[in-house]
Amino acid sequence: MRIGLIGTGRIGTFHAEVLSRHPVVDSLLVADADPERAAVAATRTGASAVPVDAMFTGGGRDLPDALVICSATAAHASLIARAARAGLPAFCEKPIALDLPGTLGALAEVEAAGSVLQLGFMRRFDAGYGEARAAVREGRLGRLHTVRALTSDPAPPPADYLPLSGGLYRDCLVHDFDILRWVTGREVSEVYATGSDAGPAMFRAAGDV
Repeated sequence: MRIGLIGTGRIGTFHAEVLSRHPVVDSLLVADADPERAAVAATRTGASAVPVDAMFTGGGRDLPDALVICSATAAHASLIARAARAGLPAFCEKPIALDLPGTLGALAEVEAAGSVLQLGFMRRFDAGYGEARAAVREGRLGRLHTVRALTSDPAPPPADYLPLSGGLYRDCLVHDFDILRWVTGREVSEVYATGSDAGPAMFRAAGDV
């Protein structure tokens, strides 16, 4: 397969390294709004750096067979729409967009094109979460009364990432929102949230919690 990847920051470079080692990936194209950053990632992974537009037009090369979107959150929806219009199945890091209208608009593009979109909810593929889901489905836990989810990264992200992330709830806790529905098989009826800026000062500076 020929895979295109857009966005070569922290998570994008990680994905590029994984794809470069994958046995079914014959060639990897990487692109970024910052061409120099794409070039660095290409050197690290043995990929070819191309302009972002080349992912959708070929740019003198063949189009990729599929696209991986790891750009800043604000660019996700437009890139999903471009991939759908180009007939490219896409994997996108969460979230789809920074707001509900942007999310619904991107999904409408995918539906209209009859394309394929997968979001980066990798916990659905984690053995522990899979076992928890099976235990609930099979009744091995009895009556489900309370579920608690705890997310804790080993280290905070870089400070310059925070203003582009969409905020902790969209960027990180969205995994818990997804996995609670997936494990329990139930839909959410009510939500409330509290937060604190008692952590590193960079979160407060970014208006985050």
